[in-house]
Amino acid sequence: MATELEGNEKLQRFIQLLCDLNHQTVEVLKTGNAQVLFAMNDTVEEMYSIQHDGEEDAYTAIEEDAQIIYQNFNAVVTMIKSNEKVFADTATSVAVKKFLKNIFDANVRIVHAYGL
Repeated sequence: MATELEGNEKLQRFIQLLCDLNHQTVEVLKTGNAQVLFAMNDTVEEMYSIQHDGEEDAYTAIEEDAQIIYQNFNAVVTMIKSNEKVFADTATSVAVKKFLKNIFDANVRIVHAYGL
């Protein structure tokens, strides 16, 4: 990618958000703490805002994996909202874990694409 990291505050912020998302995803997968999803929502929304408006190579080259993150996070929210019980049932839990794994994998691919 031809984009310079030094002095590029938006890209630096995007990379920080990738790091945050990585930690948040791992925490939910390890602990099952659904409260982390609120922070993840803020992270994903800010990532989308930066990446969607960015025309630099650093944002356009990762479009496919970024879409995987956004779509899978939306699927997590949809699954949780559709669950009618206080606690997630097995099907919801399995689906949410799969979506989170997809987010994690896409995040890792973006990090590798950035050479980090």
